[in-house]
Amino acid sequence: GITQENAQAIAEIGARLDGLPLAIELAAAWVKLLTPAALLARLSGAQPLHMLASGARDLPARQQTLRNTIAWSYDLLGPAEQRLFRALGVCVGGCSLEAAEALAADLPPAQVLGALAALVDGSLLRQEAGRVIMLETIREYALELLAGAGELPATAHRHASVFLDLAATARTHLLDEQQEHWLDRLEAEHDNLRAALAWCCAPGGDAALGMRLAEALWEFWLMRGHVG
Repeated sequence: GITQENAQAIAEIGARLDGLPLAIELAAAWVKLLTPAALLARLSGAQPLHMLASGARDLPARQQTLRNTIAWSYDLLGPAEQRLFRALGVCVGGCSLEAAEALAADLPPAQVLGALAALVDGSLLRQEAGRVIMLETIREYALELLAGAGELPATAHRHASVFLDLAATARTHLLDEQQEHWLDRLEAEHDNLRAALAWCCAPGGDAALGMRLAEALWEFWLMRGHVG
C-alpha cells in the first residue's frame, strides 16, 4: 500500500511512465518483488521498457506489454512516417515543427507535415502550442528502433546541427528588440540544446560542433541564469 515513506517514489513512478494506465499496470506487477524506490531506480535505468515486458495474458496481444502496444501503432505507419518517428526519438521534451522538418531533411516538407499528422493520429505524438511532443516511454522505443536501424549517429549529428543553427540565429538577436522572443525560443528548446551538447562531448560525437554550440549559447545561459 501507499505509505508516507513510499508515496514520493510512487508519484515519481507515475510521472516516469507519463501517467499511461497500461504502463502503470505493468509496473505494478513488480511490487511483489521490488520496493517502489527500487522499481523507480530500475525504470530510470538504461532500458526501462524491458521492465514492462510481461503483461496480463488475458489482454489482446497488442496490449500485453507497453512495448507491443507502441510497436503495433508503429507497424501501422508507412515507411516515411516510421523514419520520422525514429528520428524524433532524439528530441528531448519535443521540438518545434521547424526542427521536426529539419530533422527529416530527406523528406519533402509537405510529406513531413503529413507524417507528423499520422503520428498524432496514431497517438505516438501530440501537438501542443506549436510543438510536437513524444511521451518519454514512446521516445525510448523510438530511440531503440533508431539505434537498431543504424541511424542514431547520423540523426544525433543532424539534431545537434539543427540546434546549433537555432542557437546561432538566436545569438544575433540577443541585443535587439527581438531579444525576449529568441530567449524564450532557446528556453523552450533547452533540453534539446543540452542533449545536443552531451552528444557532441560523448565518444563518437562532434567536439568542434559542441564548442560552436557552447559559444553560441553562453550569453543565453548568463541572461537566463543557467550558470552559477
